[in-house]
Amino acid sequence: MTARTLLAPTLPLPRPRRLIAALLALAIIAAAWGLPATLEPRGRMTLAVSALAVLGWVGTRLPESLVALAAVLALVLGGVLSEAQLFAALGSELIWLLLSAFVIAAVARDAGLTQRLVAPLMRRGLRFAPFALLLALLVAATAFVLPSTSGRAALLLPVFAAIAGALPDPALRKPLALLFPTVILLSAGASLIGAGAHLLAAASIRSATGLQLGYLDWAMLGLPFSLAASLAGTALILLLFVPRALLMAPLPQIETPRPDPATRRRQARIALVLAAVVGLWLTAPLHGIGMALAALAGALVLLTPPFATRKPKEIFRAVDVELLLYMAATVLIAQAMTATGTDRWLAGHALAALPPALTGNRAAVVALLAAASVAAHLAITSRSARAAVLIPALALPMAGWGHDPALMILVAVMGTGFCQSMMASAKPVAIFGHAEGAGFAQRDLMRLALPLAPAVTALLVCFALLVWPAQLERMRGGAQEAPASVSAPAPTISATRPAPRPARLPAEPRHPGAMGELQRLQHEVNRALRPVGLRITIR
Repeated sequence: MTARTLLAPTLPLPRPRRLIAALLALAIIAAAWGLPATLEPRGRMTLAVSALAVLGWVGTRLPESLVALAAVLALVLGGVLSEAQLFAALGSELIWLLLSAFVIAAVARDAGLTQRLVAPLMRRGLRFAPFALLLALLVAATAFVLPSTSGRAALLLPVFAAIAGALPDPALRKPLALLFPTVILLSAGASLIGAGAHLLAAASIRSATGLQLGYLDWAMLGLPFSLAASLAGTALILLLFVPRALLMAPLPQIETPRPDPATRRRQARIALVLAAVVGLWLTAPLHGIGMALAALAGALVLLTPPFATRKPKEIFRAVDVELLLYMAATVLIAQAMTATGTDRWLAGHALAALPPALTGNRAAVVALLAAASVAAHLAITSRSARAAVLIPALALPMAGWGHDPALMILVAVMGTGFCQSMMASAKPVAIFGHAEGAGFAQRDLMRLALPLAPAVTALLVCFALLVWPAQLERMRGGAQEAPASVSAPAPTISATRPAPRPARLPAEPRHPGAMGELQRLQHEVNRALRPVGLRITIR
């Protein structure tokens, strides 16, 4: 035996990536427990676990679902979340909505309905870059009829699969897969029903200023910004992910075979069921049926023999169970941040750190609020939860410095539309990231987010300074806006998971005047936030 053999290492050295991740993890744990005592121990643990989850998603090659489930398990074992909350998350409205959407998409795909809907686009023989821009406009238009980014993503997933199968080069699948969730998220701000966060923002604007924004009013404010952001995202995807030689590559003119009469009748029946589901979504305030229940009813109908040709057991195999668990885990992480007050603690310290000279400068305040709302998805993975935190913790206090509350709330909620940095940041990103043949990973999201985040922030600042003030003034009809700072305390808005209802609730006394109006707004907002398991309390 030689000396060289004796000195040879028997254990492999850790790779630099793993070593850096381990050192960062230790630093996060040490920093979390060294925070001031103003943050309770449960909040410190929540902050540490959330930061470690972000590190796992961004800095390691571990599966996103494994990181999310490990984070939730740590929160449960640490006493931040209860076992009842863990198991209740799997029965939330969001999980049932996604499960039903997977079933509906599988039946529509088997019947060839999605291919038939995509065929008019593919027959034109467009080149890829113009085709991507046209597709972005069509995806953005769905924000006016589908009231959920998750629902839009689930129903557009088979459309992506149909187009991806017809692309002339496999290198075009990644940009196509990135385009769908990017446009879905950035275009949601165009419609009042595009996300539950918008209903919360409209209710907050009404309570703070008396200005009531309707469906068309919101479209006038949000459509130009959302369209510009969607086109900017599409342009960056084409620039970063499409080879130069394929930018103007002609797409093949695909003629789908004409279905036989029986298939056409089946497709027509499925289309009627889909139209009925969307109609129930749009008229939810009239009948009170939730999105998940309407989707579940549509899926149940489509599983019957007149619509489906396969057994239900075979159709249920199309449900991505890993994605459902991943969604439930990310919602629980967001609930832990809100329930422990960690998100508000972070926002309060951020405001306290601002120099007093900046508080009266509208451009500086707008820029800071826009940057905070765009970056908030790194800590809070639910769009509605981000709005529920940003509006009372940042937007309204900034309005108290002498700025328009409606403008501050609008900036905060529009900035929440950017959440493409991680798979866990938004449900549409996770849906398309885990789709078969999608082809994009976490590093691709970061590559897109690095230029897209400043682009969206710059657009947000430009609209907040140059466009929205004049629009809001016209909507007020020239009336004197409500003062941002008044002697009476502003209503406190808190986001918590609703407690189980007792068998019978005692009758509550009626609150006259403004409080009665706030209670009606609270009821509307809570209905919109049901899919993420949040409840807004105004007191």
